[in-house]
Amino acid sequence: MALRSVNEPYALRPLLSAAPAALACFLRFANVSVAAADYFPFKGHHPMYPMNDSETSNGLEFAWHSGKWQPPLMQPWDALRATSTSVTVAWTPAWNPWCDVDHYDLQVRTPSGHPLVLADSLGLQLREADTQVDMPFEDHSPWAEELWTPWQTEYNGRARVFARRVELGTAHAVQFRVRACGRHHSDGCSAWSPVQTTHTVLSAMQDRINFHVRGTGKNAHNYTIIEVNRRIIYQRRDETGLVLAIFSRLDFSLHWLRTYDTQRNRTEGVQMATDVRMFNQSFFIVVVSAIAWEWHAPHILVKTLEFCGAYHFGQWANIFAEHGHYVSNASDLQQDASQDEFGHPFALIGIPGIGAGNGWESLMHNTGQYLPRGVRPQDAVIRGVAYYDYVHRLFRIQDIFNTKATFYAKGVRPPPESLHNPTPAHKNSIDELKYPIPAARPTHVPYIGTLANKIFHIIEANETVPPYNFAFVLVTTAKVRYVDPRPREMWVTEVERVWDGPSARYWPHNGTFLQPGLDISERSCAEFITQTFQFASPELCGMNFESCCTEIDAPGSLATACGAGISPTLCKHSIGVQLEDAGLSQKWPYEFRIIDWES
Repeated sequence: MALRSVNEPYALRPLLSAAPAALACFLRFANVSVAAADYFPFKGHHPMYPMNDSETSNGLEFAWHSGKWQPPLMQPWDALRATSTSVTVAWTPAWNPWCDVDHYDLQVRTPSGHPLVLADSLGLQLREADTQVDMPFEDHSPWAEELWTPWQTEYNGRARVFARRVELGTAHAVQFRVRACGRHHSDGCSAWSPVQTTHTVLSAMQDRINFHVRGTGKNAHNYTIIEVNRRIIYQRRDETGLVLAIFSRLDFSLHWLRTYDTQRNRTEGVQMATDVRMFNQSFFIVVVSAIAWEWHAPHILVKTLEFCGAYHFGQWANIFAEHGHYVSNASDLQQDASQDEFGHPFALIGIPGIGAGNGWESLMHNTGQYLPRGVRPQDAVIRGVAYYDYVHRLFRIQDIFNTKATFYAKGVRPPPESLHNPTPAHKNSIDELKYPIPAARPTHVPYIGTLANKIFHIIEANETVPPYNFAFVLVTTAKVRYVDPRPREMWVTEVERVWDGPSARYWPHNGTFLQPGLDISERSCAEFITQTFQFASPELCGMNFESCCTEIDAPGSLATACGAGISPTLCKHSIGVQLEDAGLSQKWPYEFRIIDWES
């Protein structure tokens, strides 16, 4: 019995050695799948499957479980994961229930060719809002394969975080995709993850830049300004017409800066249209008004600026610019529009090819107030932020604020008793009763109450029998003559208040001298104020306004004061700032740009 018990284990060994084969046979007949992984090495001719439909096997055969991969996914990416010299990405683990992950393949690609090649695949209309942005990138034309470089394997390993180094200052986009592969070739690889677009970042002063443009008019006396990134490009108030500035969207460098006198010269308007058409959609077009611009703005200029996004610009062209004019200081002889409609503050930021009405435009009333000291002028202002699009490698515009009068934006007239329409409300109600149909009511006429419009009235009110200023007296039936009982320093008419003080007064019955003062011919700038002021401008009056009157904008005289007098645009001590063409190169003619590189 002892020997039998000692030999008993040896008797069981054949049964124990046959157990794995029996278990495998049982599982096979029970239709239970056996994992052909590292634990059960691949042998024989099991069913073969390709890795996926888009990959070639290069003559290799893959096991059936190679199609069971759960591919990795790129982790959500934010610009905080990028610097000026690197881009960091991460991805989730891949998974296959039948084998291990041996390594990950990470591939990258970047936009190819000139930046405009990729940008041209996007429409400029609808203010650059692409209607297909929600489509998968494979179905979206800007993501077409020919617009990007071929995929290059950048990393191969087991880690799931990767930082790609780039050269300093080469701000551009990088696309990543990743897949996982098994330890043996028969395990195959997973499908590629969805493409993730990332980019390096520029400095805060380059990534987002602010801009401010301001257009002025003849009654909105102020400096015309073009300011980008807190630097003054143009700031003057001694020119007339339209100021054109053109910036490259690639690096926001200044390429053009010139003023065109479209108010007096039609040739200037044609030249402006010709100059704008030299630039394509890779440029921003900035147009601001200075004093006045409408009279000779030709139809070709209208079409050109509408091509760049303008809408309201052309409403004066057919009225003033495209036919002969009959100049009248008193009335509109042609009965088509009041000549008081000159000098509207206007500003435009557009892109060539964006289409009419798709630019950013500001247009204000040319309302003029009487001696507007302390009255804020109605300038055309556009403020906004331009951001750098790292994928298309150019600047775009967002967060725009632009002023626009409701009369031009919505066709709504200014309400009564307002800045632009000081007519009493009860008179407006009379017009509504007189003209019950809105279309039959008189058209809106801008309110121009400036000293230039009223000077003849107040001069006439100061005189009795020109050229002598008889005293204002009361004569009784007994031939007793009474004058103003107030002190003589209070004997002031409106023209005397604004123009050099009291007038000489005489008794009307015998012409004898009553009140010492000045005759109209003895006042400063007499010929200018009574006759030639309507044709005055900073350009025509010359240095220190010698061609008009040297006493313009003199201290103590409201009649010729800068910003309020009869010629508010004539201002001494004006500080003008304008960048000059430095002739550096055709690429950078001016010493202004946001991104400084030679790419």
